[in-house]
Amino acid sequence: MSRFDLTVLSLLSLCALLVLGLWGQSRRAAGDDGASYVLYKTVDEVGRAQLHALPFTDEEMGADVSSQALTPSDVSVWDFAPSPDGRQVAYGALGELGFSDLRLIDLSSGQDRPLLACEKASCSGPSWSADGQFLAYTRRSVNALASGVLSPPRIWIMDVASGETAPIFSDSQRLGLEARWSADGEWLCFVAPEEQQLAVYSLKVGEAGQTSFYPSATGETCSWDRSRARLYTTDFRQSGDEWMTHLIAIDVEGGEQVDLSGVGSDTLALVHDSSAVPSADGAWLAFRRKELEGPGATRGSQIWRMRPDGTEATALTADAAYDHGPPAWSPDGGYIITRRFPLRGPDVVPSLWLIDVESGEVRLLVEPGDFPAVAR
Repeated sequence: MSRFDLTVLSLLSLCALLVLGLWGQSRRAAGDDGASYVLYKTVDEVGRAQLHALPFTDEEMGADVSSQALTPSDVSVWDFAPSPDGRQVAYGALGELGFSDLRLIDLSSGQDRPLLACEKASCSGPSWSADGQFLAYTRRSVNALASGVLSPPRIWIMDVASGETAPIFSDSQRLGLEARWSADGEWLCFVAPEEQQLAVYSLKVGEAGQTSFYPSATGETCSWDRSRARLYTTDFRQSGDEWMTHLIAIDVEGGEQVDLSGVGSDTLALVHDSSAVPSADGAWLAFRRKELEGPGATRGSQIWRMRPDGTEATALTADAAYDHGPPAWSPDGGYIITRRFPLRGPDVVPSLWLIDVESGEVRLLVEPGDFPAVAR
């Protein structure tokens, strides 16, 4: 049997597990102490990106607690993703010559181990299935003509326990990156760079392998609603000579699309919106907004929240001296963690801040720090 046949066979085995729903029955028991962590990156004195964890409970958010270094000093973290149960973190470890392997950290023990050695390739962008059994990731082949950063990206799926891995498409010319799983494990969205669209790949019984495409030339991937087959992404809008980025909600079963940035407005909203993230209970979306006109116009993006239907959009920050990065929700939905970056010197250092969504209080968590995520 050829290597190609083995690869196709591996993919069919993975898809069979997914489609039949057997993977959903193997969810690990929680069995932990309920601790949560804010995960973030810093850059050390030699330029390596390191991963840290800041422990907290709901009662201690923003308290003066010490962070823990998670990654070895000789490793540089490309990107990372906590598992759904909050017990593990998968990350891309950048190596020499543009290679990047996948590694896994156990947050309770601190153990850091190899997960996938990507020979002559760069593997990054890990995304966990809801049960924690599978990882979708981006794989770029490395050759004499292109490094792992510049090579065409493709989406692969890996069984975390067995290490078995295969591309989701047998056609090697199908490109994709930044895959994200739906909450029920029946869909994968990813950026389709050749089509300049957002692709949605179905794993549902009777529809497995079908791919739908939606206009989105921004290059931003999607986030999924917590309880239904609905995703949030971005697309461009134009008013005269002005271009905007709007949040778009898409029902992937019915095909309905809603411009959330324009809800409640009679005219085209002059805003750059991005990075919509649902709260744990699905009642709110946190997102970044840069207003282009009016009293709220700033050079950097601020953090806002709205209902999933686009109503009740409210600014949570209004500090024109800072740009705010993508938001991350606390497990109880009472707080948002974001990166703040000063738009002027002399101390241009990214830091993580905590926003109390009800009181509006903003508190420093840690400095320096960037790319926050919550392991719950």
